[in-house]
Amino acid sequence: MKRLAEYLRALAVLYGSEESVHFDRVDTGSAQLKSFVEEKAYPLVMNQVREVSGGLGKKSAVAAYKTLSDYMAIDGTGASIRSEGAQIFQFPRIKQEEPQLRIIKPSSIQGRLYSVGGKDEMVPVRLEGADNESLLCEADVAVAERLAHYLFKPVRLHGDGEWVRSDDGTWKLVKLKISTFTKLEDIGFKEAVSRLKAAGGVDWNDISSAHSGILETRG
Repeated sequence: MKRLAEYLRALAVLYGSEESVHFDRVDTGSAQLKSFVEEKAYPLVMNQVREVSGGLGKKSAVAAYKTLSDYMAIDGTGASIRSEGAQIFQFPRIKQEEPQLRIIKPSSIQGRLYSVGGKDEMVPVRLEGADNESLLCEADVAVAERLAHYLFKPVRLHGDGEWVRSDDGTWKLVKLKISTFTKLEDIGFKEAVSRLKAAGGVDWNDISSAHSGILETRG
């Protein structure tokens, strides 16, 4: 009833000539608000309604038009103004934004652990990603307690990640519920290459046709 009164109040300002416009009834169906306009004021009311729909007219009437449009956007509905069955104008229906697509899937992320703390059963955890972005995570108390030993160290976190797709089609992590983690070693590029060399592997110099060997290995 309060919402109906709000609509009627704005509608009265939109019509103008308030002394000559009278509320009649609400018809069944799509909440048809019936009003009676005295004959002497009818041309003035119709002229104001048409002007307002084109962005013209009195400031108060234009403001009332916007108020009605805002109400309809919030309520997810639309409306038109009719006179004796003929449509005078249609309120533009605001297109509702489609909800973003969200999925939950097993995920792994890595970065610098910079925050572990909280008093709830699920402890907030924060990771600094490769682009200095903050990655939001959470863990139970047992996992969080072990993870806290690696504060300000590089780690890889595993668990169920909630992802949302952006308008440009890219996926962004909303939150990761951590189940396990791995401590990463913070070493430079040269050190990494040295370790790979030390680990050994295939010596391509001992193979007469390295290209054929690769193809055979791949099947």
